[in-house]
Amino acid sequence: MVPGASLIRNGSAIVFKHATDSPSVPPVSTTLEHDVLSFTRRHGVTLWLDKDAHYIAFVDGLAERYRSGEVAVPVVAFRGSFLDLIFALEHHAGGSANEALLVHLPGQTEESILDTPLLELWALGTRYRKALDTLVRDAAAGRVPPSDLEEFLATPGLSLAGADAWLTARTAAAREGLAAFLDQISADVVAAELLVADTMLRAKVRSAEDVADVAAFLERHTGMDAAWRAFIGGGTSGDGAPAPDRLDPLAEALAAWLLCVEYVHDLRRTPHLPQLQPLKALSKPLVERCCALVDRLRREQPERYAALADEVEPRLADEVTRIRAEDLGHIDTFRVEEMRVLEAAIADLIAGRWAEAAGKVAAREGANAFWLTRDQARRWAWQLVGQAASFGRRIAEAPRPLAKAAGHEEALALYAEAAAPVDREHRRFEQARSLYLEPRLPHFAELKEVVEDLRRRYRRWADDIARDFSALCRTHGFLPPADLQQRTLYEQVIHPLTTIDGDRVAVIVVDALRYEMAADLAEELRGPGITVDLRARLAELPTLTAVGMNVLAPVAGGGRLTPVFAGGEVAGFRSGEYTVRGPADRARAMGERSVGRAALLLLLAEVWDAPPDRLKRQVANARLIVVASREIDDAGEANLGPASFETTLRQIRAACVHLQAAGVRSVVVTADHGFLLLDSTVETHPFGSKTEPDRRHVYAAEPRADGGLVPVALSSLGYEGADGYVLFREDTALFRTGASGVLFAHGGNSPQERIVPVLIIKRRREAAASRTAYEIEAVVLPAVLNHARVRLRLQPAVGQEQGLAFVSPSRIGLMLRAVGRDDVRVLVKEAQGAALDGGRVVLAPGTSAAEVFFALEGPRDERVQVEVFHPDGSQTVEVRILEGWFDVAGTGRPGLSEPPAAPASDDWALAIADEGARQVFLHIARHGAITEEEAVRLLGSPRAARRFAAAFDDMKRQLPFLVRVETTERGKRYVKEREI
Repeated sequence: MVPGASLIRNGSAIVFKHATDSPSVPPVSTTLEHDVLSFTRRHGVTLWLDKDAHYIAFVDGLAERYRSGEVAVPVVAFRGSFLDLIFALEHHAGGSANEALLVHLPGQTEESILDTPLLELWALGTRYRKALDTLVRDAAAGRVPPSDLEEFLATPGLSLAGADAWLTARTAAAREGLAAFLDQISADVVAAELLVADTMLRAKVRSAEDVADVAAFLERHTGMDAAWRAFIGGGTSGDGAPAPDRLDPLAEALAAWLLCVEYVHDLRRTPHLPQLQPLKALSKPLVERCCALVDRLRREQPERYAALADEVEPRLADEVTRIRAEDLGHIDTFRVEEMRVLEAAIADLIAGRWAEAAGKVAAREGANAFWLTRDQARRWAWQLVGQAASFGRRIAEAPRPLAKAAGHEEALALYAEAAAPVDREHRRFEQARSLYLEPRLPHFAELKEVVEDLRRRYRRWADDIARDFSALCRTHGFLPPADLQQRTLYEQVIHPLTTIDGDRVAVIVVDALRYEMAADLAEELRGPGITVDLRARLAELPTLTAVGMNVLAPVAGGGRLTPVFAGGEVAGFRSGEYTVRGPADRARAMGERSVGRAALLLLLAEVWDAPPDRLKRQVANARLIVVASREIDDAGEANLGPASFETTLRQIRAACVHLQAAGVRSVVVTADHGFLLLDSTVETHPFGSKTEPDRRHVYAAEPRADGGLVPVALSSLGYEGADGYVLFREDTALFRTGASGVLFAHGGNSPQERIVPVLIIKRRREAAASRTAYEIEAVVLPAVLNHARVRLRLQPAVGQEQGLAFVSPSRIGLMLRAVGRDDVRVLVKEAQGAALDGGRVVLAPGTSAAEVFFALEGPRDERVQVEVFHPDGSQTVEVRILEGWFDVAGTGRPGLSEPPAAPASDDWALAIADEGARQVFLHIARHGAITEEEAVRLLGSPRAARRFAAAFDDMKRQLPFLVRVETTERGKRYVKEREI
């Protein structure tokens, strides 16, 4: 609101009238008084640097009014004697810098004050300056035309008194008719009437004089002059003069003016179009008002804003065709700006300018992403650009992180610090690629080029660190010191935890959990009352499940292992009188070592998705719990891609939370080995027949070190009674086997395969529990471009007590899954109105809804039901099954489990509320089709059949099968296509 203005209500609109429009009140001085006193009240001790001594008389009057009690802020002025000023300031000594005090210093600048006795006060206070021409512009904004204002300011001898007199004279004459009415309302109201509402103002405009009054009002408040109206042709007779009864073209001119003011002042260069160049000289108050009007229109009327911008943009053809991304700021006023910046961001990626691309992505997030909210494909392109920029930057920042490592311990530290972030970004980038890269994206070909370039860069990087690590192992040994060995993990870390009286310990052993993935888990698990410690060890060689999983049990004796071979491969290890080669054996060996009996063995799915009461009963009598997970390795071997890994990470996190809620004090998460994430850039090398080597290693009787091979004697690995060698690649290449299109591999000696996490989570105390239960509100929306949509909101459950604010969570994660179908993957592509974190939709309870876009993949085309659930288990959230059935895109790849048989019951029909429609769909399900004549008989009348046809598209989402509509000579025919 303008300083010195009072609110008036005119009908339903709130408007304002200037308090300084009375001739008895000096308008410029009033504006200054409001500004300087408000500043002082906000900032405390204020030093007013009045370089040209424009305001001496004003300040003297202000000080006198303070002494008489009219002004509440103390005013002290320098009038030639610093000694007098210091004495005057003593009356205000003892206060803090936050207490209001205005000190006027005419003739002083930031440099000159450093040579005065006021240096200490200068360090304490806050500077205030106000140029006289700026003050006059502030006061005159909306009262006089900008051209008249600039003419006055160009007159020599500008003074505050003269400005007061001039502005008083210019506003003294009372306006009549529509002009008087307009003076009583704000520019916001007039702009809204012209651009959006079109109600009150149009009824009042009856003549050319009325149009001229509106044009004059807009010129005073926005700066839009006759030259602009002539350029746009809005509301003029051709020479810029308002034409009678032409309010619509005047509105067009206003829309173009407001948008162009924002565009010009966000531009980093002078506009090319001559008509836009004067806008650069518009005064700051008018610029701020125009930009505020545009921003409000964009926020409150997005459809209208988009239509206006698309209408204005073609009028600026000579300007927009010459737009370059580097010319643009952070606001995309016109659609073409976002297009140019996306082109430039992709060009940055192709050229390896990662920081520049990341900057463009950051500038188009949140409120600055107006055009992206309206175009899903462009949003996805930006998502991919952002992930690519982050990935490329990570590679560039850590070119050879292990090159200078002096031993195993230093190599692990360097990997964790510099290399693991690269591997994490690689996994996230490949996940983004699988989610977003598709032919309908803008610049699809260029984005594919970016993907291939980054893959080549990563492959060179991964090969380099693999070679550096191989060289280190040749020098320092392939078996690290005991405190870094996988075989000593149980005795050194897990067993000591079991010796603490009364404490339950859980060990989650995850097949193929990489160190960088555990680092993500560690960040998410940290919280009040929880200590999280992430360490690294080196997996045993070769990095296979049969090796790494079984040495997690206490099978080493004197630091050595006794392997058991089957088919020429290590199948397990001898432990006392029996062989450890499977999950039950590992649970037995761990339990007998630490608690005198076999440990309780559970699967990951039995923990993370278990009802809390059942899990608590399961672990009640167990001191040691072993939780086994094969999900990551199974998904990798099935080539399901990195998107599936995120689901397992969420499940592991939930398992940790559930176990601690069930009374487990310490949880250890570790892995048998890591893995390499592969693509078309990986090389393959032959070795004998295709059945002889594994993907990443070969057992051999003799050592070979040619062609990039690294031989390691089994005896050097501490394997008792084992002869021969295992041969590894020094890089990330594969041995040629019968398999093709491999995207996931382990068994070698690269850091990604060998460095495994040891994540220790301890609960120091009982966590404060929220008493609030939550329920999920879900509304299924029509699909967009083959992507299902649902609107989600998370609310406290009805009829239960609200939790305490400091205990209740600020954000809760939700995920989607196919009901009862582990072989069907839900790919969440986007979540508008919520954060998307590794497939989780993160919502703040009670806030506005989030719109989620998702797709489903499975072994075949079919339809399934989908449910929304809380995967972390940290809050009480009731599972919500979405209404209807959703299409699954068949990939032809086998799933992780066999899909269940088609449901034999008709329970699905209960979701259809209308009894007649339910009978029609049951008939289709049982007989494969129904004619229109048969449908009329079931529904009772032709009118009911027409209602059924009108609602058919909505109801068919509730079916577990697809139905097509055929048109025949005898009317419609509904035919079942396929079912689950």
